[in-house]
Amino acid sequence: MPRQERPLESEDTPLLRFAGDLRRLRRRAGQPSYRELGKRTNYSAAALSEALSGRRLPSLAVTTAVVRACQGDADAWTERWRQLAAAQPGASTDTPAPYVGLTPYQVSDADRFFGREAVTDTLMTLVDERPFVGVFGASGAGKSSLLRAGLIARTSRTAILITPGADPITELAVAVADLADEPADRVHRDLAGSPEALRGWLAKASDDDLLLVVDQFEEAFTLCDEAARLWLIRALTIAAGPHARVVVSVRADFYGHCARYPELVTTLHRAQVLVGPMSTEELRAAITEPAARAGATIETALVARLVSDVAGQPAAMPLVSHTLAETWRRRRGMVLTLAGYQDVGGIEHALVRTAERTFEQLTEDDRDTARLLFLRLVVPGDGTADTKRRVRRADLRVPDALLDRLAAARLITIDRDSVDLTHEALLRAWPRLAGWIAQDRDDLRAQNRLTEATAIWEAHDRDPDTLYRGARLEQAALLRDRLNPRECEFLDAGLAAERARVRADQRATRRLRRLAAGLTALAVLLAGTAVAAAAAQQRAARQRNEALSVRASDTARDLIASRPRDAAALALAAYRLAPTVEARDVLLLAHAAAGATTLGNGYSNPPGRFAVTYEARTRGEQLWRRNGPTWQPAGILPTAGTHLHLYSIDERRAIYRTENTRSFLWDLADLDRPRRISAPSDLGLMDGLDRTGSVLSAVGADKVARVWRVGDPSVRRLPATAVVGTAVLPDGSGIILSRRDGNQDAIEHWTLDGRRIATLTRVPHPAIVRTGANGLIVVTSYPGTVTMTVLDASDPDAPRVVARADGLDTAATTAFDPAGRTVAVVDGAEVRIWDAVTGKRLLSLHTQGLRLYSPRLNGTELALLDDMSAMWTLNSDLTAVIRQTCVRPAAVDWDRYFPGAARKQVCPRP
Repeated sequence: MPRQERPLESEDTPLLRFAGDLRRLRRRAGQPSYRELGKRTNYSAAALSEALSGRRLPSLAVTTAVVRACQGDADAWTERWRQLAAAQPGASTDTPAPYVGLTPYQVSDADRFFGREAVTDTLMTLVDERPFVGVFGASGAGKSSLLRAGLIARTSRTAILITPGADPITELAVAVADLADEPADRVHRDLAGSPEALRGWLAKASDDDLLLVVDQFEEAFTLCDEAARLWLIRALTIAAGPHARVVVSVRADFYGHCARYPELVTTLHRAQVLVGPMSTEELRAAITEPAARAGATIETALVARLVSDVAGQPAAMPLVSHTLAETWRRRRGMVLTLAGYQDVGGIEHALVRTAERTFEQLTEDDRDTARLLFLRLVVPGDGTADTKRRVRRADLRVPDALLDRLAAARLITIDRDSVDLTHEALLRAWPRLAGWIAQDRDDLRAQNRLTEATAIWEAHDRDPDTLYRGARLEQAALLRDRLNPRECEFLDAGLAAERARVRADQRATRRLRRLAAGLTALAVLLAGTAVAAAAAQQRAARQRNEALSVRASDTARDLIASRPRDAAALALAAYRLAPTVEARDVLLLAHAAAGATTLGNGYSNPPGRFAVTYEARTRGEQLWRRNGPTWQPAGILPTAGTHLHLYSIDERRAIYRTENTRSFLWDLADLDRPRRISAPSDLGLMDGLDRTGSVLSAVGADKVARVWRVGDPSVRRLPATAVVGTAVLPDGSGIILSRRDGNQDAIEHWTLDGRRIATLTRVPHPAIVRTGANGLIVVTSYPGTVTMTVLDASDPDAPRVVARADGLDTAATTAFDPAGRTVAVVDGAEVRIWDAVTGKRLLSLHTQGLRLYSPRLNGTELALLDDMSAMWTLNSDLTAVIRQTCVRPAAVDWDRYFPGAARKQVCPRP
């Protein structure tokens, strides 16, 4: 379906009349399509569509190209363009500034976008070759400009451009509905129902090939909740294909976040473009060419000074563009001078002067309002740099006049229904704003969490169970002055619910006291009923204590991230009052959080014999060795483009893979000099290792299993076909195969010399297998929902089911104790540990909304990573956790959290 041109709303401004006349000129020329017009003008269809949209004045070059292609009078249109340019707001002469300032270059700015020709060519080629491409670079490197004025302006594909925001489903629904000329609510319903629907809608939207560009993809990690993030990743990776290319731009410090999602790891393999600093020649072109196209020149001394000031800086381009735009206003005739550059403060001070001058000109009340506005447009980093965020205009209590003033100074950008910081360079270059953020960082994090909680409350029809309680509610109440009306409603509803709970608790306490008094009086007359009454009183007290324990556990859960020791103390007090499952779970989690550790940019895997962190400069992994209680850096493992598949149990060898295409074996015996081991070319995709990494299993492209003893010149092929997965027994005595058999996978035990011993079990296809010590095997099947079955196959003829976990999510992983004593299964909702001999469940712990992954098990202790790549050590021994919590217990306000309940001894007296 060809895209329909959106009609102009009116022609009541000179700019809209100009666009309307251009459209009429095109109709008189036979209404050529934008693609055909692009062939005549050498501009992309997207750039031409933007030029005739009426949203902004197109460049003179684009205007005259369109006029000539439609047989118009180029001289007359040139004169008209100059008159209109002179009348534009802020125009000081008949020529507007050729630099865009802090805002990114748009599609219509392609004729003044210079310096990125080489990386644009690279990106265009990669998009032609790969269905999904990632563009990575520092904030300010020019990723947004590259996508708009580079990629979209030059592509022949029909382009869709979005940023995820907090609700990527709505963002995509609006963009796709606009292209397909369909109601947005219909598209939204389909997309919300299934991420697979995006692929279908893109096919319906246009008969032409499509280019879906997702700028600022890091918002998926800073603004989206987990459900929206997973939906977006799945939808984009499924949609990418021959008909629709997908390009995402990601800030470089969020590269590690992408690596946590297997779909992104797979699709981004060999499909990445890194946007670094411009070379000297590229920087010179970016400075001089826009001015030359506008008929201006730049003093040689100014060019040399600019190149010297910013050479090698990856995030300097917004500041360069802003400084040149300010210098343009101080030019002499049509010459930009070094004196004008120095007058605006140079690269270092131009942006600060603009921001400070604008702020100082505000009234006192407007300054306070502007401060709250700027802070609302920021997401404070937690292990990453601070980022900007878009906010709905309706959610701001800011006068339109103040918004317009800040927008005129190019400090904020106002869209149809949202407001945004013009560029993240403001966060670094404006000391006043940086100081506000540093001063209010904790409150900003709390406010952002409250904003997300308000959205969840509204999405669930204002469900009371989603309201704040306890400590979170008290903290939110302190932020009332900076909340918008929606957030105030959420806060008020929480306070009202809290007051109702307190009144209900007080009424229950009074009823219990009256009941006790009545029972005492009645006991004088009816001694026989006293026993029953006492039992009823005990039941009521027990139920009250359990309710108070659960409520205090909820409050403790909310304290885990910011005050884990306080959370552990409160959860222990709740457990002492009533040993509820909720109190136990929060106590174990808070204890683990209090001891969480990290290195550098965070662990890539929980440490054992060594620790691993991501190394951004080489896109590899930094190895660390133990040095007593601390860690020392060792060698670099150059794993760019691959991810860990499996360690040997002794952690001296490891398999890294690029999902289902290539695999590599690494020798980690010498941590200072990790060595890649050459494998035979016919080995296939490496899959399993024995305890020492000496025996390796693999699957070839022909679906035949292979076995290789490291160092042997040849590979043994087993007489087993339709193999989809393999695992080597830790002692190297055999191999476990997963073989496709109709709609099922047969899990079979084979010897290394190719003799089948037994079929251990059959499970729905597809399935993967992992092996542990003492004959332990975990079989994971994915027939829609994930099921993990733990088998004791020490006797292959009589395998025994040790444990089974159903209904897991797709991120579920398993871990074996090296000695074979225990086995663990971890998914997004629950942690489970079983005794491998008896099958007794040692732990079943709900993660309370925390995302924990990459388990490493040692007996009853389980090491896990959180979202910030910090390591938590979860001890399933509750007695030991209580003992350690009581070493330095935090104080608990008993009367506040447990009103009416008899005080319990939380920790034994020393």
